[in-house]
Amino acid sequence: MLSIGEFSKIAHLTLKTLRYYDEIDLLKPAYIDATNGYRYYNVTQLETALYITRLKGYMFSLEEIKAILVNQTDTDFLQHQLRAQYDKMTEAIAAYETLLTKLTSDLQQLELTNNMMHYLQDIAITLVTPLPIHLITQRKSIDMADFLTHFNALFSQVVFQQVTPIAKPMAILHSEVYQPEHSDVELAIPVKEQTEQTTLFDVGLCAMATLIGDYEDLPAIHTTLRVWIATNAYQVNGKPFEIYQTDPYTTPQHQHVIEVYFPIKGV
Repeated sequence: MLSIGEFSKIAHLTLKTLRYYDEIDLLKPAYIDATNGYRYYNVTQLETALYITRLKGYMFSLEEIKAILVNQTDTDFLQHQLRAQYDKMTEAIAAYETLLTKLTSDLQQLELTNNMMHYLQDIAITLVTPLPIHLITQRKSIDMADFLTHFNALFSQVVFQQVTPIAKPMAILHSEVYQPEHSDVELAIPVKEQTEQTTLFDVGLCAMATLIGDYEDLPAIHTTLRVWIATNAYQVNGKPFEIYQTDPYTTPQHQHVIEVYFPIKGV
């Protein structure tokens, strides 16, 4: 048998870590001397320690590792866990690659203009007056993480009511503060027919800007529009709305096209 010190040295795990693994029932000593409390491990437990360290390297939590050890004879369970972790890590890598691309762009902007936020000046603002349209709408408090699920439900209503969509889906943003888990949003689909269930949408003059990129960049569009409105003798005259020109299920994350509109009027 190996003392906890010997085991620690071979496994490259600190005494503190081994004691914690014992405490949470992840890797318990094979024997504890009742007279002095010294911990001892079997040589075969070195492979278990190595296994735990390998799984930790794959970013599994200790609870997840414990479940894997409990089911270590179930290769299907292990394969499922590894595949799920692979998918999570792939998503994380893609997110970091996106951040690196943005960081590279910011470094270039800083070198060229001494202003990391210079990209805001490239956002084009257009004055438009959208044509009046009839909408099938649902206004509700939603978690923005479930945004697409709610839109799918609205599309089902369009099918049920036997009306004809004629333009891209949109959302009218009613929230007074930023509460992503409880956003006051009116989802809408423009339709050809006028029925008892449709709403006439006629907002008049709007300031509009287009996002081509990630949804996370929407605050830059909203910020630029509000600054432009305030500095060009206009004021907001209604709730902002967004029109989603691309299919979120088939469009790469950095290629979404979203039009953002603020109804306005002269000061």
